[in-house]
Amino acid sequence: MDLLTHIISGIAVSSVIASANSKIIPAPRILAVGALGGAFPDIDAISLWSRFDATIGKWFGLAHTGKEIYSGKFWYSHHGFFHSIAAAVMAGFLLGCLAYLYHRLRRRQQREPFSRYLKTGLPVYLVFVSGCLAHVAGDLITPASVWGGVRLFWPYAGYAGGWGAVWWWNNYDMFLIISAGTCLNILLVAVARHTRFRTGIIAFPVVLLILVGVWRQAATRQTDYAYTGNTGQYQQLEEKSKKEQQRILGTKLYRAMDRFDHWLIINF
Repeated sequence: MDLLTHIISGIAVSSVIASANSKIIPAPRILAVGALGGAFPDIDAISLWSRFDATIGKWFGLAHTGKEIYSGKFWYSHHGFFHSIAAAVMAGFLLGCLAYLYHRLRRRQQREPFSRYLKTGLPVYLVFVSGCLAHVAGDLITPASVWGGVRLFWPYAGYAGGWGAVWWWNNYDMFLIISAGTCLNILLVAVARHTRFRTGIIAFPVVLLILVGVWRQAATRQTDYAYTGNTGQYQQLEEKSKKEQQRILGTKLYRAMDRFDHWLIINF
């Protein structure tokens, strides 16, 4: 899936914890961490950077070019280690350690027990991990391509997913479902900050409805986008995904989303 939808997915799952902890942890911080978690797995796409070979490749003495790495099955290739449960857990732990060190430096004049930090740090850790896993879940339903899915259970060598239920991008319907649910939950976060009402009991079902909506849309696609290796029908499949969006959304809404798509600087 595209990066923007991944980021919104991370914010969606983080909004549940933000609703439940809005008076303990600033909601913008939780939502920002969720967005970061949603984007994090695609850090492995850095190998497509035009200066990758002259910088990172040279520093680490890599024997393969960035494009070869991206399309390969090295642990650091796209859809490799960084798209795994282990990577989400480890990266979240590292982020938590860095946050704790920063917390200690800011409060070096105060002796604060670790248990008190844990009360605020643990929810943030869970938000980041959940954002990462939301990203990976979105990639499970995309084409297998050269990878065969995502290396979900690293260090196990097998790949999961790659079902090809949806195209890489042009999933405007899913974006709208996720965005609508996320906006509702952000509104619930605002309500939670000014009332005693526990909005988390509503925010969680909203995320479940988002999940059901996304998987329903994936299951009712009229085109099977699954392919393995490289394909000569890449352009044709992308055009089919656009026509399918026009069928689902109607001409007017599709054109509005298409204009928005072209306005963005990232694939959407």
